[in-house]
Amino acid sequence: MYEQGVGIPQDYAVAHMWYNLADANGLEDAADYRDNVAKQMTPQDISRAQALASECLNSNYENCG
Repeated sequence: MYEQGVGIPQDYAVAHMWYNLADANGLEDAADYRDNVAKQMTPQDISRAQALASECLNSNYENCG
């Protein structure tokens, strides 16, 4: 949804975050989706996405996005 902006504002960093979390939880193809989104992002955006994923994990999925 965040990658395409379906029903919400498009946000590649948040999409990357969710794909990264999905990959960490073993969802098949999540890494491929994450890597495809990353091609459309700046290095700064990717750093932000990784920080968001870390914050989400550290908060036990309470603070995600």
